Amino acid sequence: MSLINDVLRNIEAKRPDDLARHKLQREIRALPAGRSGFGRAAWLLGGLVATLVLGAAGFYASRHVAEPAPIRPPPSVPALEAPPPLPVASLPAVVPPAPVVPAEADDNLRLSAQLAAVPLPAAPVLGVPDPLPPSSAPSAKAESAAPAGPVKIEKSLLAPTARDKADAELRRAETALASGRSGEALDALRAALKLDPGYVAARQALLRQLLDARKVDEAMVVLQDGLENMPMQTGWAVSLARLQLEQGDLAGADRTLARSQGYAEANADYAGFQGHVKSRLGAQRQAIAHYQRATRLAPGEGRWWLGLGLTFEADGRGPEARDALRRAIASGTLNHDLAAVAEQHLRP
Repeated sequence: MSLINDVLRNIEAKRPDDLARHKLQREIRALPAGRSGFGRAAWLLGGLVATLVLGAAGFYASRHVAEPAPIRPPPSVPALEAPPPLPVASLPAVVPPAPVVPAEADDNLRLSAQLAAVPLPAAPVLGVPDPLPPSSAPSAKAESAAPAGPVKIEKSLLAPTARDKADAELRRAETALASGRSGEALDALRAALKLDPGYVAARQALLRQLLDARKVDEAMVVLQDGLENMPMQTGWAVSLARLQLEQGDLAGADRTLARSQGYAEANADYAGFQGHVKSRLGAQRQAIAHYQRATRLAPGEGRWWLGLGLTFEADGRGPEARDALRRAIASGTLNHDLAAVAEQHLRP
């Protein structure tokens, strides 16, 4: 016990006095009581609820903003269809009447008569080209430039062209011919050519009517006028040369054929007829050249072998003449009169 008492006395001796102790106690203040854990959780929950409310309000406002109306493209303008081409009447070939050959005609004249009686191709009728097809759909640039409202299309009547007026005269001639009014038909065809001199169909029809009416002089003028501007119409050149040959104008027939020869280099009938005209003129060497071109182009045509054989004979080339005459008979295309001429010249 004494030991314990000693310890207590030592502790008590080390304590400050009472006054100092009371002063120290007055300076010590108690801290305010802190908030509990439940209070802090309430504040956190309140902040979270406020955040959710604000987010829902913003989402609701964004959903109800008016969207802009879609822009509709302006209506497209329908493509206009091209008018159909004007019909061109098909016309028959011009075939002049065969001349009457007297009984005492020589072999050359008989061959000439046979040539004149064989129709050659007439001038081709030039058609009207087809119109270009309209575009299947308007381009994007055209659609963007099209007005939004309805499109107004203004119609304007075009003045008739010379060809339009010539077409009307040609139809008038056809109607007149169907009714047997040949004089009115001739007048209408002449009027059509006066309106449009390059109208091949009208000139072809007029030539046919003139030859049927035996108006040879006027037909020759119509042919000459046509060849002045259209020398490529080799059928007209042959028809005119035949008419000139029938009237004894050999030089005129030769000039007519020579003018259009460049357009008929691949035509055997044209070359053979040229050879016949040259032979009648006495130009045997030139005639041989034309006949040889004709036989190369049409080796199965006996008329040109016969003409070549007779021309060789006239030029003093006997062996070549007999060979050509034999080939003419072997072709089997000669009629009775021409075959008799070939056989006669083959006899010794």
